[in-house]
Amino acid sequence: MSKLRSDTRGAKEIIGTIRLKENSRRIKPKKLDVAIIGAGISGLCSALLLERLGCNVIVFEKDKYIKSEGAGIQITSNGLFVLKKLDLDRPVVEAGLKPNKLCLIDESDLKSIGCLEIRHRLKRRYGKSFITLHRSLLVKILFEKVREKKIRVNFGSRALPLVKKDHENIYISYKGKKIEKDLIVVADGVGSSWKSTIFRENKTRNITQSAYRFVLSNKNLPPIFSENNINLFFGKGRHFVTYPTGKNGMINFVFCKRESGHTVNHWKEKVAKQKFLNDFELNEILKPYIPDVKKIYRWPVIESGIPVTIQKKNVVMVGDAAHGMLPYMAQGANKALEDSFELANCVKEFPLDLKKGLIKYSKKRIKRIYQLDRVSRFNEKVYHLEQKVFRKGLFLFLRCITSLFPNFFFKRLDWIYRYKG
Repeated sequence: MSKLRSDTRGAKEIIGTIRLKENSRRIKPKKLDVAIIGAGISGLCSALLLERLGCNVIVFEKDKYIKSEGAGIQITSNGLFVLKKLDLDRPVVEAGLKPNKLCLIDESDLKSIGCLEIRHRLKRRYGKSFITLHRSLLVKILFEKVREKKIRVNFGSRALPLVKKDHENIYISYKGKKIEKDLIVVADGVGSSWKSTIFRENKTRNITQSAYRFVLSNKNLPPIFSENNINLFFGKGRHFVTYPTGKNGMINFVFCKRESGHTVNHWKEKVAKQKFLNDFELNEILKPYIPDVKKIYRWPVIESGIPVTIQKKNVVMVGDAAHGMLPYMAQGANKALEDSFELANCVKEFPLDLKKGLIKYSKKRIKRIYQLDRVSRFNEKVYHLEQKVFRKGLFLFLRCITSLFPNFFFKRLDWIYRYKG
C-alpha cells in the first residue's frame, strides 16, 4: 500500500511539473522597457539585439551627435560573428580592408622578424578574414541600423544613476525626473559615471602605459607602412603598430610605451608634435613624414581590475564600462560586440526571470574577461621587453614560429576567434 501511495505521489508530481511547464509557455513574457546609457559600439549593438527580442529600447547619449573621433580598430572573426547576426557583417567588410599579412619588425633597424599571410589563412581557419577600419565607420553602420529600426536616441542627454535604499531596482535621473526601467544597460565607456556610483568595487588599475595615435595618408609613405598589412614593431620597452583604416587610404599609427606617474585628466588629449618626438625617438625613415600629421592624440591606457560582478539589480555593464583592458590583443571592439550578444542571449533565455538572466550574463562574461585580460597582459610583457638579450631571444623564437609552424601562432588563440556565443 505504501509503495502504491509513493508511486501515485510521484506520478502527481510529474504531471504537476508538466502542467507548470505548459502554463509557463502560455504566459507571455513582459515586454521589457530598456534604457541604454551610451551610443558607442556596445550601446548601439545592445540596442539592436534587445530590440530584436521585442524590448522597448531608448538610448541616452551625453554628446549632441555621433562623433567621428577614435582611431583604427580590428574586427576579428568573433566580432564579425555578432555583426552577422545583425546582418551587418557585409557593410562592415565593405567599409574596411582585409589585411594581407601580419608583419613582425625590429623597430631599431626596421628589419623583418617574420611575416604571416593572414588574409586567406584566417578565412580558412575561422571562416572569416580579419577586418581593419576606423572606429567611426563601425559606429556609423550601427547607428544607421538603429535609425532604420526607429530606436529612439536622445542626444545631449546625461542620464545619471539614481539609487534608493531598500528599492528593488535602480532608476535613472534625467532632467530632474526619476525614470524607471526594467533593464538599464551601461555602455558609457572607461570613465563610466554609473560604474563609479553603483559598482564601487570595480577599480581602475594604476596607469602604466600611454599610447599616441595619428593617421597618415598612404600616398607618400614607404612600402613598409603603406602596404595592406598589419605591422607590429618591437622596441625597447615600447612598440608600435600600423595598419590601414579602410578604403580611405589612411594608415593608423599607434605608439605604446611604459610610463609611470601619469595622472589621467581626460581619456585623451591632443599633444604637440614635438612632445611626441621627445617621448618617442623615431627611426629616421619615419621622421620626415611627421610634418604631414595633422593631429596627434595621447591616450592613457586605462584598464580595470577584474570585476567581481557586472550586474547589480536591474543594471548591467557592457563594453569598456564593464572592463577596460590593455589593448594588446586588439579585442576592445570585439569584446564590446560579444558583451551585447551574450546579454541579449541571457535575456532571451530567461523571459520570466530577468534577474536570473542578468546573473548568468555577468558570470559568463567575467570568466571570458579574465581570460582575455590574462592574454593581453602577457602580450604587454612580450611587446615591451627592456633587455636586448631577451628581445633577441624573442625575435629568434618568432622567426622559427612564423617560418616553420605558422598555424601554431593562431592555434593558441582559437578560443578567442572561434567564439560562437
